[in-house]
Order: sequence, then C-alpha cells, then structure tokens
Amino acid sequence: MKIGHSGQGTDSLQQKNHLFRFLRYLASYKGSIILAMSCALVASICYLGPIQILEDTLDSLKELEGFNQSTQPVSIRFFDIENIYKGIDITLANVEDALHFFFSLLAGFLILVFVRGFFVYGSDFLMERVGNKLSFRVRNDLYEKLVSASLGTLSEHHSGDVMSRVTDDVRMLQQAVAATTLIMREIIHVTVFSAVLFYKNVQMTIFSMLVLPIVAYFISRIGTRVRKASTEIQERSSDIYSQLKETLSGINIIKSFTAEKNEIERFQSVTSSQYNSAIRRARFASLLPPLIEWMGAIGIATVLGLGCWNVIDGKFSIGEFTSYFVMVALMYKPIKTIGSVNNVLQQSLASAERIFPLLDLEREAGSESDGKHELSNVQGTVQFQNVSFAYQQRPVIKNVSFTAQPGEIIALVGPSGSGKTTLLNLLLRFYTVDSGIILIDDFPIDEVTLTSLRKNISLVPQGTFLFNGTVLENIGYGAPGATRDAIIAAAEKANAHGFISEMPNGYDTSIGEAGGNLSGGEQQRISIARAILKEAPILILDEATSALDTQSEAIIQKSLTNLMEGRTSFIIAHRLSTVMRANNILVINDGEIVESGNHTKLLEKGGLYHKLCQQQIFG
Repeated sequence: MKIGHSGQGTDSLQQKNHLFRFLRYLASYKGSIILAMSCALVASICYLGPIQILEDTLDSLKELEGFNQSTQPVSIRFFDIENIYKGIDITLANVEDALHFFFSLLAGFLILVFVRGFFVYGSDFLMERVGNKLSFRVRNDLYEKLVSASLGTLSEHHSGDVMSRVTDDVRMLQQAVAATTLIMREIIHVTVFSAVLFYKNVQMTIFSMLVLPIVAYFISRIGTRVRKASTEIQERSSDIYSQLKETLSGINIIKSFTAEKNEIERFQSVTSSQYNSAIRRARFASLLPPLIEWMGAIGIATVLGLGCWNVIDGKFSIGEFTSYFVMVALMYKPIKTIGSVNNVLQQSLASAERIFPLLDLEREAGSESDGKHELSNVQGTVQFQNVSFAYQQRPVIKNVSFTAQPGEIIALVGPSGSGKTTLLNLLLRFYTVDSGIILIDDFPIDEVTLTSLRKNISLVPQGTFLFNGTVLENIGYGAPGATRDAIIAAAEKANAHGFISEMPNGYDTSIGEAGGNLSGGEQQRISIARAILKEAPILILDEATSALDTQSEAIIQKSLTNLMEGRTSFIIAHRLSTVMRANNILVINDGEIVESGNHTKLLEKGGLYHKLCQQQIFG
C-alpha cells in the first residue's frame, strides 16, 4: 500500500514539475501574455455593456407601455448603477423620439459587440503567436539536444519514439498554449461576472455558486484520467512511427521472407492498443460536459427560483432580474468551456511529460570549450594506453595499448563483434573510455574540444549514409565553403567523377533519401570523396570498400593509397587486399589485442590472423 502511494506521489510531483517548466517557458513571452489577458479583460467588460442596455431597456419599456396613445412626455433612466453612477435621464416627448433613442441604443449595442470582437481577436492572435513561438523554440531546443547528445545516450531512445516526441508531442504542446489562453480568458470572464453578480445580490450569487466546488472536483478528477490515457496514446504513436520506419527500411527483407501478413498483424496490434486508449480518453472527456451541464442547471434553477421570489417581493425589477439571470447563464458557459478545454490541456501536458526528458539530455562530454585545448597542427601520432570500455556494463574493450606513428597504416582485423569499430569510436570520442587514456600528439583527447578533435579525423563508415540532397552537397558536407572544383577533384580521386558526370544533372543531381537513387558502390565512393575533401591528418576507413565489387575495389585502391599517403590511417577490413600493405595489423578478439605485426609475420605465427586468412581464401 505504501509503494502505491509513493508511486502516485512521485507521479504527481513530476506532473507538477512539468507544469511549472511549461509555465516557465511561457514566462519568456510574458509581455504578449499580459497584453493578451488585458485584451481579454476589456472584452469581458464590454460584455457588461449590452447586458446593462438590456436591463434598462426592459425597465424602460414598462414605462413606455402604450406611449403612442399618450400626449405627456415620459422620462426614463439608463445606466443607473447603484452607489456608483446615477445614470442618464432621458425625456421622450413622443413616439418618434422614443424610436430614435432606441435606434441609437441599438447602434451603441452593435458598437460594443464590435469593440469586444476586436479585443477578442487581439487576445487570440497574441496567444496564437505565443503558441507558435513556443513550438518553434521547443522543437529547435529538442533538435539541438539530440544532435549534441552522446551516441550512448541516443542509443537508449528508439528513433520512432524520438520522432513522435519532436513532431506530435510538440504540436500538442502548442495546443496547450491555446488551451491555457482559453482557460485564462474564461477565468477573467468568470471573475468579472462574479464580481458584478456579488455586487447586485450577495445571497443569490452565493447560492448560484455552491455547485462550483463540485464542478472543480469533476474537472480535476477527469482531467487526471484524460492525461493518463493521452500518455498511453502518445506512447502507442511512437510504436507506430517505429514500425513504419522499420517497414520502409526493411521492405525488401519483409517481401523476400513473405512476412507481409505478420507485419500487418503486428501493426494492427499496435493501432488496436492506441485505439483502446483513445476510446478510454474519449469516454472520460465526453463525460465532463454533461456533468457540468447538470451542475449548471442546478445553479440556474436556484437563481431562477430566488429571482422570481425577489421580483415578487419587489427587490428586483424585471430588467434587473433578466440581466442577473443572463449574467449567471453567461458565467456558467465559460465554466463549461474551462472543463472541456482542461481536457485538451491535460492531453498537452501528457506530451510535455514526454518532451522535457529529452530536453534534459546532457550534451556530449567535451562539447563545451571551457578549459579545453584546441587541437591544431596535428602530426598524427595516436596512442592508446591501457584503454578499457564497457557498454551497458558489458566489457567491450579490455586494456588495449598500441601506438600509431604519423603516416602509418594500422589495420584492425578480427571476428565480427570483437570490438574493432568500438575501438575507433573511442578515438572519435563517440564514447568515453572507462579507464586508460588516448592521446593525439601527446594531447589526451579528453582534454581537447570535440570540434577540434573531429575536424582532424576523417571517417568513412561501414554503413554509408548520404543526405537527401545533391551530389555536390553530399561531397562538400564535411568541408563547408569548398569550391566546386575542389569537390570535383575529390570525386576524381575517389573514382566517382565518371558515374557522377553521367547523371542527369551531374553534380547537381539529387540522390534521394539516404542515397536511394545510387547503387551501394556509388554511395560508398561518394562517402570516400567526402573524406578526401576534408583533408584531415587522421583517417578512419571502416569497411570502406565493403560495398564495392572486386573490379571497383581494384580501381579505387589506388585512390585510397593516395588518400592515406602522409596520413595516419586506421583500416577495418576483412579483405586481405586491403590490409596486406598495413604497417601494423592489430588482431582483435573479444576486445583484446591478441596479435600484432605485419602481414608476413602474422602468417608465420600461425595464430588467429592465419586462421582468418585461411577462412577467407578457402571459405
């Protein structure tokens, strides 16, 4: 029992924290919000004018009953507010004067409605602008957090879930601003009307408001349930995003295994779960309006009974009772609106609970330049000294030590999953070592800025990734400001100029999403050209020729040789042709260096490297 209460208390505390953080975001636009609420206040006050006109008109009509048959002038009073303003006495000599006066009142009535509409427009526009500014800012903050976070942190979040938070949840947060606007405006409306009602008749007003605590209770209870259901809906939306992404990425695998039916059933299971949550939310949300309607009916019935009694008792005129009754009815309308809009607000705050954890992601260690050195004039000496690293408490790299001299080619070979790629990811500081130290030119890499570190390292990854843009933009991605001639020269060195020239628009051809308009070998060569253009003193080739056929690989080997000349190069490859000319071959097994040396010496040892070579040659 204690555990349950503790969990609820924690959830409640987190919800309040997220609400306060949301309000702090809104506080940045307090000028616009104050102006919007001022407009809402003026609009509410403007509402009182037509009601006062209605009250005085009804009381005046009693005096003017049968006026067309009278020859005596009649005096009527308008805008008489007890103890505040004595009003204006109007003397009407004949029917023509009466009609002229009431037409003037009608014009004043319409002017007040127009003025009120103008201020309502101002309030809505200002808050709509705040909502758009907020979503713009939050979405940009989220993107900055994501691209600044470490790979280890990002790997803990499913891409579909992240996409859902950045798109759907931010859009819902924008709706929270609109909901907050309506609630604040209706609260102003209720406050103004309540003050006038109390001024007119304290007893009747107290009786009419006895139902408000019950209404507030229902709004709070149902709002909590709506928020919980909304959180489930957003989570299921993340699952939908994830499966859609997986389906589009692996559609060829799905079709090759004739797994369409299984995928359809899996997708229907996710959408069915979301549907059930949506129905549950709709059930709660739909319950609130009739509840408020019933409570409001009780309040209005109370006012109607007491009002009739006061008219009979002579304490209220017909006009006063009518205006009071209209104000009570108009006061219950915004209460009903608050209840309905609160459901939307709860849905939006459920999204806030999913957004703020992403906004709390820590920046990648070393991304700040405070106290860090700039790595410049790099010669290319790289040292690993007793480096160890564990991923999710599983040891991946174990006490690795080696030195790469400037211009040397270091090849890393070993079984799949032995830690080769992870080792070089530590050099790029995609991950932080648990123990040991990595140095470049005797500078520990954890003491230099990430920007300067990565500017001095070119990477051609195993999984080639290209952006949805032109060939020119993709090659020049790592060297902003590079000239077209420099980009073409890099493509020539990567043996890519030939097929690029044959494309419809040459270097200005769009390659499609993730390079979908190119073959695997063409994608890899553009990736190599991108690394060539960067001209970094340290080079990492992670299976850089894996997507090339034997003929293409033979052609590009010369380009890679030119690229590696004078650079400290690290090569991860399974093909012997790629590693045979390495100055030093590190054989990695289970996160440890088990052998090292050149190709000839390692073959003579007859160890793991010899075994790997035999497996490649003889299958």
